[in-house]
Amino acid sequence: MKGKKFMVFAGILFLVFSLSAEKYSVKKVWETPQVLKVPESVLYDPGTNAIYVSNINGNPGVEDKNGFISKISTEGKILALKWATGLGAPKGMAIFKGKLYVSDVKSLVCIDLSTGKILRRVPAPGAQFLNDVAVDENGNVYVSDSSGKNSVVYRFSGGKIETWLKDPEIKNPNGLFYSGGKLYVGASGKIFAVDVKTRKMKVVANVGHGIDGLILDKAGFFIISDWRGKTELVTKDGKIHLLLDTTANKINAADLGYIPEKRIILVPTFFDNRVVAYSLNM
Repeated sequence: MKGKKFMVFAGILFLVFSLSAEKYSVKKVWETPQVLKVPESVLYDPGTNAIYVSNINGNPGVEDKNGFISKISTEGKILALKWATGLGAPKGMAIFKGKLYVSDVKSLVCIDLSTGKILRRVPAPGAQFLNDVAVDENGNVYVSDSSGKNSVVYRFSGGKIETWLKDPEIKNPNGLFYSGGKLYVGASGKIFAVDVKTRKMKVVANVGHGIDGLILDKAGFFIISDWRGKTELVTKDGKIHLLLDTTANKINAADLGYIPEKRIILVPTFFDNRVVAYSLNM
């Protein structure tokens, strides 16, 4: 009898562990045709109910004017493959009051959201490899420079762009996300929360690898991607849960997009030339 009780107890523990391990998972809901050209970043816009995709279409560090922005539907249909053109190697994006801000190697580009036309290019002094973009409620635009020589975060405000954050702890900053007075920065294998008024920083999670996509859900958890192929969920207490790993298949996971109402994660696969949408199950 003791042996049977132990087996039952062990079985219950195994079941509990299995349920815990499967608490967070993803399921593919759609993917675009493989017609994109090195898609680096994805941005969902609730205002137009559309998804914008930056296509490098060449060398990620070269301003060759081959880059473009695609517009797709929330079901993965290509609405306009080359919705905005004339870019170099566009990466991160953010939207504020009808304007799409895009990082483009050494400049921040402003695009009219209604027409797809470039309105302005703003060179960032000393920039080497501009990457992700975030915007606050006042229209201040933050841009990370992921180069080793210039590991900073710029801010575009009042028509001027200048270095806003430079710190020895912030090395090769990439993913950015703004929420509630804080700019979250993925750098040095960690997620930093930076108070935009005081610029005081604190580490909210140590993930131990590069952070390309960085999303904060209103429930308080992060969704992050490692460019090599991992997509993970980071809980409020800093615990990391693997959602997806396509590293072995050499399918990248670049700068993530997110549809918060449906908890749909949008993964740009970079050299694989697709955007793949996954529903997050919790």
